[in-house]
Amino acid sequence: MSEVLTMGRFIAAAFAFACFSSLTLAPCVPRPAEESHFQPALAVSISDITIPFQSLANGTVVLNVTVSEKGEVGDVQARRDIASITEQAIRSIKTWKFAPARLNGNAVASIVTVAVTFNPVPPLSANVPLPPLVQQGERAPIHLDFHPAGVTQATFPTYPVNALNPGTVILEASINEAGRVHQTSVLRDAPPFTASALRAVGDWRFISANLNGMPVESKVVLVFCFRQSVTY
Repeated sequence: MSEVLTMGRFIAAAFAFACFSSLTLAPCVPRPAEESHFQPALAVSISDITIPFQSLANGTVVLNVTVSEKGEVGDVQARRDIASITEQAIRSIKTWKFAPARLNGNAVASIVTVAVTFNPVPPLSANVPLPPLVQQGERAPIHLDFHPAGVTQATFPTYPVNALNPGTVILEASINEAGRVHQTSVLRDAPPFTASALRAVGDWRFISANLNGMPVESKVVLVFCFRQSVTY
């Protein structure tokens, strides 16, 4: 009798082992690290940028604007400088207000790229020859390894034939991780110049913003200043 029980237990154990060995176990997959969710700063209050009366310069000034975690403008540094018009742009931008950038839901200081284009009269349709980068000092600390979007190519808007008075159009462009404009909103409308400015942005080229070594979506503010038409 004991031999029968022993044999039965052996058969049961062998059957259980065979069933267990036929199971397919899920591989051990390492848990992915949580990605940081970054939301760029947004312009919420802007003022006009006027062309200095005595200046005949034209082209694009590119500025790095430090925005605090409270949305206030701090340091403004010129990345592309044009004598006689850069300071005018900086003075105006220092009065602007932003909704601060957010990292994982928390307000953080960041840097916003602002490009100010002073349009000539008569208009030019060719690419603007951007001046070389100026030597930049140390930027204000923002507690992030963040580099804002850069402008690599700009174009003048076409001057509307029905425009007589000067005007300033301000746009906010969303730059994706590939450095392309995928959405543009109008912050300051100035018909009939706005349509020309929107068309021109399609020819601009950018380098994407970078956070901790990875490209991220960002916002770039684009200002187009149109001079008064000259009649003869």
